[in-house]
Amino acid sequence: MERYRPYFSFAGRTNRQPYWLTALALVPAYLVAVLLAVFIPVLGPLVAGILVIGAIWVSTANLVRRLHDRGKGAWWLVPMYLPVFVLSLLALAAEGAGEADAAAGLNALTLPFSIWVFVELGCLRGTPGPNRFGLDPLNPLDPFDPSQAEVFD
Repeated sequence: MERYRPYFSFAGRTNRQPYWLTALALVPAYLVAVLLAVFIPVLGPLVAGILVIGAIWVSTANLVRRLHDRGKGAWWLVPMYLPVFVLSLLALAAEGAGEADAAAGLNALTLPFSIWVFVELGCLRGTPGPNRFGLDPLNPLDPFDPSQAEVFD
C-alpha cells in the first residue's frame, strides 16, 4: 500500500510524465465506474460512487502536485476551473431555455481556459531546482543539503 500513497498525497511535486500517466490511468477507473453503475443494479451505483470519489481525490492530488511543480499553490485550481464550471452551467441553463446559439457561445468561451490548463499543467516544464513545495522531481539532489553533496577526490 505504501507504493500507492503518493497518488493520494497533495504534498510534493509531480513532473509531466507521472502527471500524464496518472491522468491516463484514471480513465479506465471512470469507465469501470460507469459500467458498474449502469449494469449492476443496487450495489453497482454504490461501488461506482466510491470509485469515483477515490478517482476524483487522486485526480485533484495529481493536479495540485503538478501545480506545485510549476511553483504555484493549489488555489490556482480556482481560476483554472471555476470559469469553465460557471460557463458550462450557464450553457446548460441556456440550452434548457431553448437558446442553442447562446449555449454554443458559452461553451466556446470555455475553450481558452481549457487550453490554458492543458498548456500550464500538461506541457510546460516545472520550475528547475527546489522550490517551496519540494525538490525538483527531475533532479532531486538538493545543492544546499551537505549530506547529498558530491565528493571529488
